Amino acid sequence: MMTERRSDFVLKGGYMVKRSQNKKRFTPVNYKTRWFELTRFYLSYYDIGNLEKRRERGRISVKGVRLVEPALLHGEGGDAAAPDGYPFQVGYCESDGIYPGTTLPQYTLYLVADSEKDRTEWISSIRKVCEEYSPKSFSYHLGLWLGRKWSCCRSLNRRALGCQVATVWPEYNNNPSK
Repeated sequence: MMTERRSDFVLKGGYMVKRSQNKKRFTPVNYKTRWFELTRFYLSYYDIGNLEKRRERGRISVKGVRLVEPALLHGEGGDAAAPDGYPFQVGYCESDGIYPGTTLPQYTLYLVADSEKDRTEWISSIRKVCEEYSPKSFSYHLGLWLGRKWSCCRSLNRRALGCQVATVWPEYNNNPSK
């Protein structure tokens, strides 16, 4: 008998290309295809080898997601190694204890979907799961941080406020009687 908790069900799954996050200063940028799964609690990604024995490579708590927006990986000042496709970004904080109440993401996960439809569905699904958690960013950078500047606005400060207005998410109402 299968005893899965309903909250752990995979809401969306599929292959996407992920850009390395470069959390360490001198790690090289690369792109890898991963299998992604979205549940009510996490966006997780896995090796694409043997599906029965696949290994989790990373996980983002949906409580820490600050933004989910389209991205621009190619173009002037972009990443020539970026694969073709339909990119988007997930900005998040790993721990609310580090930056309590902040709307600025601590890290950005860049993903590339195979089609516009897939990108739209992933963005919508992630936002839906995350809408009741954490403060959201009001702005974001459409481009990439290139080590010394943003490719979109050329700002020299990595923590600079974004140059694009972020999508306004519905606010979760804990008290529907008001």
